[in-house]
Amino acid sequence: MSFPNQTWSPADLAYEKIKQGILALRYPPGEKLSEVRLASELQLGRSPVRSALSRLEGENWVKVFPQSGTFVREVDPREVEELAELRLLLEAHTTHVAVLHISAAELKQLRGEFDALKAKGAEEHVADFWALDDHFHSTIYRVAGNRRIEEILRNLKDQIRWVRAATATLPGRVTESLLEMDRVLDAMEARDPDAAAEAMSRHIGNIATSFKTMPRDQLSRLGKSNDRA
Repeated sequence: MSFPNQTWSPADLAYEKIKQGILALRYPPGEKLSEVRLASELQLGRSPVRSALSRLEGENWVKVFPQSGTFVREVDPREVEELAELRLLLEAHTTHVAVLHISAAELKQLRGEFDALKAKGAEEHVADFWALDDHFHSTIYRVAGNRRIEEILRNLKDQIRWVRAATATLPGRVTESLLEMDRVLDAMEARDPDAAAEAMSRHIGNIATSFKTMPRDQLSRLGKSNDRA
């Protein structure tokens, strides 16, 4: 991702870069964020980094403990359940509607992308998996044609992406997610809206289940060995 650093203030640039690092799990849940280290990594002054961290604290992306420092916040299991419930309701509905409106050409393009990623292995090409994941869900939002629902889902994108990234780093979870989405696509190709909505519900439910069964100590280490830049 590129940043227009000639038009953004240093504080805005620091905010965007740190937030993207959190979303990409380069700064995983529970990691301590040092102003000195961040300023060095981002090649910015400590003042804009401090402003960025204050803004991120206000948005509940980081927690500040006066005696300990600033840390990326942990994912709350209750939050995962709430996001999953909202996604289940909205995405199952949009998938049901999208089946009735998606074109044969769009289905063909998605099928080609799915087959290509399965052939080379999603676990070995995680960046490609994320790109396909975003494209697949965005296509469903758009084709369903409800701009208000699409806006809600897009406004939740950062939170959903963060939780989804955390759960998908479990061993084998990327491959499982791809297969789950592939079943949704199968039902869409068959023009079966009920089956597509059910498959989408299972996919979203499995994301929440994967997180709830994940050891807390493993969560704190997420992203350190996975590149999602």
